[in-house]
Amino acid sequence: MRDPVKEPKYWRARAHATRAKAKRCYDGREIRRMLRVAEEYDKIADRAEAWQRSGEGHVKSDPNSDNF
Repeated sequence: MRDPVKEPKYWRARAHATRAKAKRCYDGREIRRMLRVAEEYDKIADRAEAWQRSGEGHVKSDPNSDNF
């Protein structure tokens, strides 16, 4: 079973939900803060996509390896 936190789709959904929540806010500082958080979620999604493309997301576990 794949870890959803390693999936770009998970982070894109969080960014989308955060932007939707920001639209319901009235305080300008809170809106800006939430939009920055959404941007960070998008960056994490970009990193997750790059990680998966590099093949690291599909490395088989080697019981003799020191990789965790």
